[in-house]
Amino acid sequence: MKSTIVLFTLSLWMKKSIVQNYEVTLEAESMQFSISKVENLVVGSMSYYGIVEEIREVGYNKFFVLVFKCKCVDNKSGINIEELRFTLVDFRKIGYQDE
Repeated sequence: MKSTIVLFTLSLWMKKSIVQNYEVTLEAESMQFSISKVENLVVGSMSYYGIVEEIREVGYNKFFVLVFKCKCVDNKSGINIEELRFTLVDFRKIGYQDE
């Protein structure tokens, strides 16, 4: 089985660009339940916001997969949802650096 990896580094390109739109949002969903009541499953969702650093194109025989490396904003201190439901993201407050 032959595989290939192509790496695109965005940091140099982003520093030269006048218009920079390299932010991403990921909506993650998971099943949550209480240990005492397994029959009461609840779907929980959480949004993650980040800045794309690298894009890798991984090729396996007949298909390719894009993998994004991002710096994610800390959801506790870097996200503010305003009264009119606008989401403000402070990209100076990077979180999850040790994961």
